[in-house]
Amino acid sequence: MSTAWQLKIEDGIGQLVFDHPGSEVNILTSENLRTLKEALVEIHKRNDLKALLFTSAKNRIFIAGADINEINKISTKDEAFRAAEAGKEVFQLIEDLKIPTVAVINGACLGGGYELALSCRYRVAAFSDKVKIGLPEVNLGILPGFGGSIRLPRLVGLLKALPLILAGQVVSAESALKNGMVDRLFFEKTLVTDAIRFIQGILSRGPEKKRKKDLMTKILEDTPLGRNFVFTQARKDVLKKTKGVYPAPLEIIELIRKTYGMKSKEAFRLESEHFSHLGTTEISKNLIRLFFLSEKYKKLRWTEADIASDSVEKCGVIGAGVMGGGIAQLVSNRSIPVRVKDLNEKAISGALKEASKIYKDALKRRKIKKHEMELKMGLISAGLTSAGLKRCNIIIEAVVEDLGIKQKVFRELSEAASQDVILASNTSSLSVTKMAEVCKFPERVVGLHFFNPVNRMPLVEVIRAAKTSDEIVERTVQFSRRLGKTVIVTADKAGFLVNRLLLPYLNEAAYLMQEGMSPERLDAIAEKFGMPMGPIELVDQVGIDVGYKVAHVLEDAFGARMKVAKILEDVKQKGLLGKKSGKGFYLYQGKKKTLNPEIKTVGGSRVSDEDALKRMIYIMINEAARCLEEKVIDSAATVDIGMVMGTGFPPFRAGLLAYADCVGSGNILRDLERFAKEVNADRFEPSAYLRILAQKNGKFYS
Repeated sequence: MSTAWQLKIEDGIGQLVFDHPGSEVNILTSENLRTLKEALVEIHKRNDLKALLFTSAKNRIFIAGADINEINKISTKDEAFRAAEAGKEVFQLIEDLKIPTVAVINGACLGGGYELALSCRYRVAAFSDKVKIGLPEVNLGILPGFGGSIRLPRLVGLLKALPLILAGQVVSAESALKNGMVDRLFFEKTLVTDAIRFIQGILSRGPEKKRKKDLMTKILEDTPLGRNFVFTQARKDVLKKTKGVYPAPLEIIELIRKTYGMKSKEAFRLESEHFSHLGTTEISKNLIRLFFLSEKYKKLRWTEADIASDSVEKCGVIGAGVMGGGIAQLVSNRSIPVRVKDLNEKAISGALKEASKIYKDALKRRKIKKHEMELKMGLISAGLTSAGLKRCNIIIEAVVEDLGIKQKVFRELSEAASQDVILASNTSSLSVTKMAEVCKFPERVVGLHFFNPVNRMPLVEVIRAAKTSDEIVERTVQFSRRLGKTVIVTADKAGFLVNRLLLPYLNEAAYLMQEGMSPERLDAIAEKFGMPMGPIELVDQVGIDVGYKVAHVLEDAFGARMKVAKILEDVKQKGLLGKKSGKGFYLYQGKKKTLNPEIKTVGGSRVSDEDALKRMIYIMINEAARCLEEKVIDSAATVDIGMVMGTGFPPFRAGLLAYADCVGSGNILRDLERFAKEVNADRFEPSAYLRILAQKNGKFYS
């Protein structure tokens, strides 16, 4: 028997223990599946087993899924079909066992891991926050191919299974029990012992009773008319969310439509067939590429500093605006006490209200329980003096985006804070180095740029100022990861990375509007490309006043190529602030959005949709090349992770510079040179980095 699978038997109860050699996690590689098959063939021959438990030898990991590297190497539809069939053949051996089988889930149980669990008759899990259960394959552009697309609907019903698979939802142990994805929860320390008792109970009293459906569920799941309604609605929802650019969710709907209620083996064959439609697509390969990048940036070391942890036991926040309140909520949600300071009670009240609003929304969506919300809100304190900041290990400045005001804050903090405190600025574009110049210990000052809304945006930029020490950078990175964020580290240049690339994109959309393109047309072009929203709507979302201020910071720093479009200035002077005031380029009434008649465009633009898109996207690529040239960031990968997680750049395109490599540096160079002549504008002047790349026919990912 393979070293990955060890069979232990006691009193007729078998335990097949999975321990993937040389790894911290259990992964279903083709080799592990092959040896599992061998073990199961032998188990089928035995007559001394009353029941079989599938357990893990890993700490708080059951099975993290199939080997994504192997999925990534699939190059033909036939290869994809055979891979899916091979996995199903193994799991069918589990389902065909005549004795009761139990998956004993002690931690992460994802993808192929949960598909193995689904092939068992029963599933039990630890009552632990380490338990995460689900079928997230759709996030890699594929579908569950080892039987999960068939078995989960059979287990929990159509209404519960469809959203779980379509969204790739990963749920907690409690949610899994509620949904019927597991049968029992037991304490972590006694999980295996309790699982044995559970199966002994089954052996003595017979199988567990199935949950009964209510009348409405029966109508929707068990009648052709009801099922047709469910699938039609699911398709509408998917198209609304994905705009049709992701094929996997639509493929999943079609597969489950064909197979729901089907009892024959044909259902499993159809799953393999639909899996083969997705396994070789460019979109799947791009999503897998992005997955590997994301995993890399969760652990990436940015400096040589060797520190055990971030050592933050208490956090301070200066500035009680929306951002201050959002940061306070984020920190307290990770069970870290946080002290908010501002100059007046009204501002402090607003910050507490913002934090409470976020928690109440999570409570409404059942992401948190009421007692947890009250406990975490209790970790936020506030005051008008600096007294409450004395024991803080990090103090985050989140005041108005004005260098003079920020310098005043840092000067005061430098006098009051102890020598080992991290002093961080949540600036979106201003010089952190200039803030550090007024401090006694400039090596302790770092930028920590959160994106709005703080609780939802996954990225933070850590900005290394001229004198920031490696230790402070590393501690800030680790603290940010503790908050659940993906981190990129940038040099201290205006706009850092994300805003330096995003603002030219928004500015170019404004120039195109000046040339006669309507806001609706520009937004439609960007959304068709895959952006989560169009550039004009995004300007309204960010706030015209905020965007205008950051745009001017970039213009002051970089000159003519970042010159702010006149239409943005005109709209700003009209006092239009965007969505927060109900008026911007669009008018906002509830969920409705209509074009603001105050915004006049000349009409009749001769720019094609294709060229409009190129102008908006290529100007970002060109600026990203400059960031690499100036060593603002370290690599193309950092650009891509920053743009996907900081701006929502289409994940299915794998990132801005991955997309640039698909287009080709030479093609981008030629189009930029053409635009520079047509528009007579410095902003299209190709960077030296891009010119060199094009001359060598090179790629950003070399």
